[in-house]
Amino acid sequence: MATRGTEQRNPAGGKPAGLRGATKAERRLTLANTTDDSKLVCVAHREATTSSIIVAEVFGKRHDNVARDIRKLIEDLPAGSPLKFEEISIEDSYGRKQPAYQMTRDGFSLLAMGFTGKKALQFKLKFLDAFNRMERALLNRDNLSWQQERSTGKIARRGETDSIKRFVEHATRQGAKSASWYYASITMLTNQGLFGVKVASRDALDPMQLSFLTVAEQIIRQTLEAGMEAGMHHKVIYQAVQRKVFAFTSALPPQRQIST
Repeated sequence: MATRGTEQRNPAGGKPAGLRGATKAERRLTLANTTDDSKLVCVAHREATTSSIIVAEVFGKRHDNVARDIRKLIEDLPAGSPLKFEEISIEDSYGRKQPAYQMTRDGFSLLAMGFTGKKALQFKLKFLDAFNRMERALLNRDNLSWQQERSTGKIARRGETDSIKRFVEHATRQGAKSASWYYASITMLTNQGLFGVKVASRDALDPMQLSFLTVAEQIIRQTLEAGMEAGMHHKVIYQAVQRKVFAFTSALPPQRQIST
């Protein structure tokens, strides 16, 4: 576990989870924000963790009641049991210091055993899935093959983004009213074609998935550039992108089109 009061950060780009060192705005977590799966779990000293603040928000419980349940669990843990909870200090919306807890996957599992109901089960699954993704991201970062693919992928993504920007300008000149829509649409087209889901963070992808994503983005860039060079209508270019991405993803072995 992290040292008391250490700030948690999400390697995927999320904000600190209500710990000391975060701004007041970041500490005022809301249900709308915390139900974003990418913000349920953060990292403290290379370990996936969540906080009692987030757990209370997501499960719709009073934080003082969640903290009370955690204290009871700590009291009941056998002597010598690995620490699964750590007390931290946060500020409430009035700037007052309040106790809270940071917990590992095991700590969350112990705590969530007492939460019942259909919605509670759904929230438990969301948390466990978030822990899985974060732990996989941590493992990936120690993998040389992953690091190389991630580096190559960043270059490909920047190139694709530059091409999409030019494509949006191309479509705007042709009279498109909502050309900026292409940014999200092309990204969604790639993610859905490869993985069947929205990819919250590339850090959670394995080397093979990163490789597929890089190739798809290179295909998109080449198709956009060729279409613009030929002066084609933006709708025709977009349809060509759709066809080529579909052809590429369809050629992949089904077992490799892994859901993230």
